[in-house]
Amino acid sequence: MIQYRPIQEILKLERPAGYSFDCWIETDQHRMILNYMGEAVTEGPAELWIHGPLGVGKTHLALFVAEHLGCSYYDCGDIDPAKASELLEWLDIDKGLILDRIDFWLNDTEAESALFSWWKRKRNALVLVSEQSPHVDHHFNLPDLRSRARASMVLRIEGLDDEGINELFHCHLRNLQIELAPDVLRFLAPRLPRNPSRLMSLVHSIDQESLRDQRKITIPWLKRFLSPKQ
Repeated sequence: MIQYRPIQEILKLERPAGYSFDCWIETDQHRMILNYMGEAVTEGPAELWIHGPLGVGKTHLALFVAEHLGCSYYDCGDIDPAKASELLEWLDIDKGLILDRIDFWLNDTEAESALFSWWKRKRNALVLVSEQSPHVDHHFNLPDLRSRARASMVLRIEGLDDEGINELFHCHLRNLQIELAPDVLRFLAPRLPRNPSRLMSLVHSIDQESLRDQRKITIPWLKRFLSPKQ
């Protein structure tokens, strides 16, 4: 008899579209998190809660950790909170787990209860990813889950500095084989979005514009594109 596996119905099992490690830019904070999680996965259970604004690179970091440390990764934004219990009952308590966009499950009593129950039973590392810190008031319905969350190592993801943003931009240009004129690069250098997600939107738009009728990217076009978003 084949065992029923509900995870097939409630999850998107493929890595989210648009994420690649070809241009992974590692910061000191990233290395600290990887070292911490590496020890947690091999030496015993530990909890890490990372948070930060939208587009700063939290999901990319979570996927990188999952890929290199063999942890399971799930995006709670793609999973109905009513299915949280079903998912967590299916998971292996001996394998590291990353729950991205955990915000979608919080303030739902049933989902919080399921997470708290699994948290008590787990025997490996757990990473929770959200926009807000667990120390934000009214973030939880379940006091016991709030206590556990706040007792975790809590880190705000700072994103990339100017050097990292510039390195990321040029790496993606090389991968897409996009060549920009020197005057265009000089114009862009101080105007690159500081947010990695917005930077990727810029690279995608440059790629699409350059492919359309083989157009060259010009400073007037960039001014039109950047003005509404800066």
